[in-house]
Amino acid sequence: MQFVHILAVLAILFGRQGGDAVDTYVNVPTGALPNLVTRLRCATSETLLYKYETTTQLWGSTNQQFKTSCDVHITCLGEAPDKYGGNALLFNAFINHVKVVLLNAPEHPEDYVSGDLNPVEADVIIIKRVVSSPFEALASSNKRKKRQTFEGLSNVGQQIIVDEPYPIDDDMAIPCQFVQNYDGNIVDILYAAADTDIEIRNFKRNPIVARSTQLSREKAEAPTPSMAGERKAAFTFKRGESGSTIGKTYGSNDFTKFAAPSAGNDDTTTKLTAQERQSFNAEGDFTSASGSLTAHFGLDDTALRSSKYAPPAARRVLDPDDEDSVLRTADVDIADDLTADATFQMSLSTRAKRSAETDDIAVRNDLDYVSGGLMAEYDRDSGKKNQLEILLQSIGNVYDTLNQFVTRKSPSKLTTLKDIVRIENELDRENKQSSMIFKVANFVKKVNARNCRDEWTTCSELYQLLALGGGSVAERLLVERLDPVLTQLTEDQQADVLNYITSMPKPSSYILYFMKRIYNSEKTSTLSPTIRLTMASVASRDTIPEEVRASVSDLLLSELQESSCEQADAIIDVLQAVGNLGDTLSDRMIDDVIAKGSVCGRTHEAVSQASMYALRDVSDDDAVQTYYRQSLLDEDCDIKAAVITTLIDRMFRIQEQQYTESVESKWPLIGFNEIDEIVATNLLNLTDEFTCIGEELYRYLEMKKNDKAVEILEEFRKNYDVEELLEDEEDDGEQNYNATYSHERQKRAWDHKTCSSWGHSTYYNILQTSGEFSSDKNVYSKRRHCLAYKRVGVSKVNAKLYAGIFAGKQSASSSQYKLFTKMVGKGQIFSKTFDIGTVLAYRIRSSLGITYQRRYMVIAGKVLLKPDTNSVACNTRTWHYERNFYIPIYKITIYIASIDIGAQIRPRFEVNFICKAKGSNTLLKVQPKAILRIAASAQASFAKLVRGGITIGVNLNFFIETITESIPCISGQYGYDPMTISIEAWYQIRSKIKFQWWPPKFKWTWGSRKKYSPSSLKWKISSPYRRTWLSRRCDVYRINFPFNLSIRIPRRLFG
Repeated sequence: MQFVHILAVLAILFGRQGGDAVDTYVNVPTGALPNLVTRLRCATSETLLYKYETTTQLWGSTNQQFKTSCDVHITCLGEAPDKYGGNALLFNAFINHVKVVLLNAPEHPEDYVSGDLNPVEADVIIIKRVVSSPFEALASSNKRKKRQTFEGLSNVGQQIIVDEPYPIDDDMAIPCQFVQNYDGNIVDILYAAADTDIEIRNFKRNPIVARSTQLSREKAEAPTPSMAGERKAAFTFKRGESGSTIGKTYGSNDFTKFAAPSAGNDDTTTKLTAQERQSFNAEGDFTSASGSLTAHFGLDDTALRSSKYAPPAARRVLDPDDEDSVLRTADVDIADDLTADATFQMSLSTRAKRSAETDDIAVRNDLDYVSGGLMAEYDRDSGKKNQLEILLQSIGNVYDTLNQFVTRKSPSKLTTLKDIVRIENELDRENKQSSMIFKVANFVKKVNARNCRDEWTTCSELYQLLALGGGSVAERLLVERLDPVLTQLTEDQQADVLNYITSMPKPSSYILYFMKRIYNSEKTSTLSPTIRLTMASVASRDTIPEEVRASVSDLLLSELQESSCEQADAIIDVLQAVGNLGDTLSDRMIDDVIAKGSVCGRTHEAVSQASMYALRDVSDDDAVQTYYRQSLLDEDCDIKAAVITTLIDRMFRIQEQQYTESVESKWPLIGFNEIDEIVATNLLNLTDEFTCIGEELYRYLEMKKNDKAVEILEEFRKNYDVEELLEDEEDDGEQNYNATYSHERQKRAWDHKTCSSWGHSTYYNILQTSGEFSSDKNVYSKRRHCLAYKRVGVSKVNAKLYAGIFAGKQSASSSQYKLFTKMVGKGQIFSKTFDIGTVLAYRIRSSLGITYQRRYMVIAGKVLLKPDTNSVACNTRTWHYERNFYIPIYKITIYIASIDIGAQIRPRFEVNFICKAKGSNTLLKVQPKAILRIAASAQASFAKLVRGGITIGVNLNFFIETITESIPCISGQYGYDPMTISIEAWYQIRSKIKFQWWPPKFKWTWGSRKKYSPSSLKWKISSPYRRTWLSRRCDVYRINFPFNLSIRIPRRLFG
């Protein structure tokens, strides 16, 4: 080994003195000599210059094309350190002359977002710099001074675009090193400690990974490095007199791990195919490499199995005049244009003797190098940062935007502001004075709170904006609006503010202390239940200290202990708040919830179900597991169903949290424990006591991410004729839109008789459990009910809405009645599913003449309450709530292109509650409208100089209007306002700006975005639509209605 090092030193000495190059071949172990196609040559006295070039075509029919090129200087340094096994060579790589060219842009691009290159409207002057030849540039680029002429320019109000042929060479100035094994595999890339820019490091990886290969002919299939992730590849070998060529192919199925974080890379719907080739001359010099890679994102299973992608021409043409037909049948596959096709070429250009002058730049032995690996690095927040940059460019003057909203009631840019404040909060910028929330707060301070009583629709949007942004300045303003001494808002308006605070992402103890104080001082207030729910939600946040959270937990615990079983409604109210504490429940609280559910559940089944739902976020706790397990084995069918559907709900929530909050996966989504064994055993056997929840058992195992669960389901399908409950089958039912629906269905492997009167499937239990309905059926001999399902949107992005209404009366002469309406919304973009929310309203008059009225929303697993100043009186309430979050969808590096796909999700519920009493009849009208706005963005960045992307704009909505009467009667309508889904391509160029003459100061700024929006990439319903769901019908049990009534998602007690 020492001899090899001596040769390396001699090579450097002779090289610098003009001597001949000395070749060092890798030390292949004797006795284990592989059948190599060639042996790597290491000439330490020379530097090999390679030309590297990639061409990337993006986004399908939009046909954006980018060409990236650079020079790569490779120098062999000799044998790699011992930690690499003594069978590897160490190389130095220096990259410069990076250039990105836009090959194909839209013929008539339009300005999409105006740039900020010159805010004071000064002249922008282009300064060109003369650069010498590439070889001279290598030796002198770090020493050369920029020669620029600024004659006639002042130092104020003018900015200069510095037009350099290789503008990021300064960023590439630090070389890196890599280690290549005897078999051709590159096993590590080493970066200098000061080389911290992730995008620059990823760029350097490309030409290095391009030369990684497999030289052993005994390994026709072997693991091989990749920037995209860990994978294997198939190799072919060809050897001739002039040299050797190795071919390499791989695809999606060859990957065992993607480089991007799992939450940000939906590898199950990504298709990759690649072919590469590396060539060596007869002496063992790497001479060239080439390759091509095709990526298609967002595919479904059918497309993934297909060898070819559906051509863009296959898109359906929409008939804008046939609104309802469009809603039912038209589809635009937004994944058609989520494609990337890339090629690269790398070839040996020249050889050059090493010299002291070039080594000062290209080979830096004075630096500390650390392992960086071959897989691409990712900033988890990169999508948010990119989106924030674009949003800030588009918003303009924030005060003008807010003034326009207040004076003209124009919400056009208010949604953008909500996105900005939320992203800034997630990036920990909410308490900086330069943040957007500070500007919003300064504006809101000037809004007269008294005026808000009459202009609540406008003010409520501003308060929700403050809650989304959070931070100390927002908290102080919101507290002022809730303070009993200072507030000028009504109790109903204060309740809205409290519900907005529920969504505050990083609240402080300050706002929690305040809510505790007003709660303890006004426990009899109609606001108390809402304050309690909000306190629990705020206390569940990570930013709240443990001792402060414990004080809220103790308060709820005391209320739970003081409630007797006869106060079932009060217990359920407290259990809802306990559930809002999430996974922060103490052992003592868990024990008391279980005790209350076990004791009071004997006489009030709803309390037992509420206790299970309250413990959903701690379902992996040992005591909770025991409670669930015993309930499964010992309790009746409805309690069994409550356990399983609570766990299904928990799995759904874990999945959503994985990509919105980056939480780790946990049971019940992963793992297989004793409860899973109970489920598996009873699904396979379907005994009498478990047949009633057969569908729940099946869905539970189907949702688990576990190989054993997959095996159980496969075994089950061998023994039973299972009609799988797929959403697509439901949607097909809407084709026959005017057909009358029948409750009769084909017999499955199980028959859930206990809820057949409520619906054909146990999945109607999301609206009301079969036990509750059976109880209602016994109590209310005169009754009407109806259930419905609807999907709006297209296959890859849509909203699914579920609704149910019930009106029952004990008898014709009785005053005892129940009116019930519930609507649940789910959203989907590609394979990511998420909550839009739940609306629940009911009014019950008991046999004792007591009236109970409640209006709930459930958003992101948190229960919100709209209180009543008088639960007996009929009144009208309006309520809206908007959620705002970001979902990373794909992150992947394809050669030079760093691709990031994500979506801003903005679900919103708007609800009118109207109660009217006339004589002995009470009418409850509920008008919920679900709105789903999505701004999905796919972006590719090229060497920090150019970025191109597409934006998918989604605007979907659906509303129902239900009327339930105590006669009893029910009626309803449904419809939607105009909806659109559009795709727009764009690109941006980044420029280096000199904004100060002396001392010179520079900055990088993205220019205006140029867009291209072909009409073929649109889905649109241009006119509003309203249709009768069912006409007013009274005291008749079976009802026919005109659209598919089927529900396919897990039930929850309240959400």
